[in-house]
Amino acid sequence: MIRTKMLMVSMLVCGAGALALIPSPVVPAALAAVSAAADPVNKVCPIRGNEVDKESPTREFKGVTIGFCCPGCEGKWDAKSDEEKTALLAKHAPEAVTAIEAAAKKPAKPFGADAQPDAAALAANPAVKVARGYMAACGKADATALNALFLDKGRATVSENAGDEGTWETYRDHHLMPELQEMPGFVMTVAKEDVQTFGTTSIVRQIGSFTVPDPNHPDAPRKYLAAVTYVVVDDNGMPKIAHLHWSSRAEKKPAADASAKPETGHGASGGHEHK
Repeated sequence: MIRTKMLMVSMLVCGAGALALIPSPVVPAALAAVSAAADPVNKVCPIRGNEVDKESPTREFKGVTIGFCCPGCEGKWDAKSDEEKTALLAKHAPEAVTAIEAAAKKPAKPFGADAQPDAAALAANPAVKVARGYMAACGKADATALNALFLDKGRATVSENAGDEGTWETYRDHHLMPELQEMPGFVMTVAKEDVQTFGTTSIVRQIGSFTVPDPNHPDAPRKYLAAVTYVVVDDNGMPKIAHLHWSSRAEKKPAADASAKPETGHGASGGHEHK
């Protein structure tokens, strides 16, 4: 990766069933704004047998949303096997079993662009909110907001192109935050954004570009093409980034610049230089 002052920003952006969204908060200022993807299909809590409270945490199970009567029941639910969960639903909430059977009969949704939600639904997706929260926090160099988006205690990892950046904490302290301080107000223009969800894990992609000031050419900032991939998981009811992969390269210059010194990183073979 490019480590000169001019180009330091390159790293900053840095059961199964039907698709389900991860219910919960995102960044500190917006924690209360994230809600569950769908209403529970059951009226009675499968753990305690009491009426479901729609404000309590939910879980996705075989393509449907299961609700509980109070916080804490979801943890007991998580500890059950699929067979035990199905038996509990059959006993306390047979309507949920019916909903699961109906979901299983639905044709699989196509993978790719045709399967993507509309703009409003995409913006409301909790995993997408996490990804957008990352970009927003980078623009503000807000370490507190950034930390809130990742699994803590060394559980989250970061990769850049073909390089291993280690844990989130290492990447944050050694690379990201120092570079954000030198590039205030960073903005990545996202041209394409999509999400795929598998149970309680979502993969968000953002593809776009950003510019880097060139001290030698103040009126002609350098443009970079970038792609960011986030693996977002459910951590005790909250969506958190478990892995982030940042990839970028300088936009190709006209042939007149072909003799310029090749860059290091961002797809080049020069390796990864550290400051």
